[in-house]
Order: sequence, then structure tokens, then C-alpha cells
Amino acid sequence: MSQSNPKDTIRQQLRRQRNALSSQQVQQHSHRIVTTLRGSQLWQQARHVGLYLPINNEVDLTDLLNDDKCCYLPSVQDTMMQFHRHRNEMTLNTTAYGLSQPAFVANHKRPQLDVCFLPLVGFDARGHRLGMGGGFYDRYFKDNQDTILVGVAHALQQCESLPIDPWDVKLHSILTEQNWIKT
Repeated sequence: MSQSNPKDTIRQQLRRQRNALSSQQVQQHSHRIVTTLRGSQLWQQARHVGLYLPINNEVDLTDLLNDDKCCYLPSVQDTMMQFHRHRNEMTLNTTAYGLSQPAFVANHKRPQLDVCFLPLVGFDARGHRLGMGGGFYDRYFKDNQDTILVGVAHALQQCESLPIDPWDVKLHSILTEQNWIKT
């Protein structure tokens, strides 16, 4: 009998909970989060911002792409991730996982992000993030010294604690429709 990864078990449970949200609930939570974010000093001072395009009932931050910021979207290929400057005429490709992303470009210059908003499957109040399981954000921000990392989630995605691995990158804070948890 094989022993399953505790992260995978938690991930499955939290995905079920997030997928059970109605589109109206996701829209309401996303609106609250975007409103909170726009009113924050962090957003007002940031110039170069990493965002994501939501899938599977993730919090939707796409309204922020219209703000007066240099926004960047992630692109993944194999085990690598990079961020591309968002432009309205940008072509997006759909991956096998259903993610919309800019084309991956070899030798792409890494932008200096002031803040990056990360999607997640689960989180705890200590800033631990449970992602989709690919480790893309963990590898990308492995030696991060400058970018403020903010997890974005529905409050129901919070766990008492999460199993962590040495390579897991910790978040500076987590923003939900209910509160902004500083870690």
C-alpha cells in the first residue's frame, strides 16, 4: 500500500472546497480583494507588479491589469517560469493545464518586480503557501530579496498549518476577502 503525499491530500480537499464556490461568490470575493488592494499603500507605491490569470475559481485580479502599473504575467515551460510585461494586444496561449499565458521566450530578461500576487490552493497564517504542486513560484523566487510576495485566496483556503519543504518560498502576506494577514 503506497503512502500518499500529505500535501496532495490537502490540495485535493481545498480544491474541492474552492470549486464548490459559485461564480457569484468568486466574483464577490474577487471584487472585495481588488477594492482592498487598490486602497492599500502597497498597491499605490508599486510600479512593477506580477499578476496571474485565474483558473478553477481562483481569485480574479484581472481588473488590475487596467490600472496605471507595469503588470507582468507568468509563463511556464517544463520546470521554468518567467514573467512578461502585459500589453492589451498580447497573444495568450493555453497550456495543457488550461492556463492562459504569454509565449515562453528563451533567454527572456527577468523583470524586477516590486510585488507579486501569487495564486494558491492553500495557506496558513505563518505565510506558508500550498500551490498547484509544480514548484514554479518556489523556483522563481528561490533567492528573492526584493519582491514582496502576497498570496491571494478565498478565506476558506486557510489551513491551521501546512506541511512544508525546505524549498518552499514563504509569503510576506496573504490577502483574502475577509482580511489581509501579515506574516
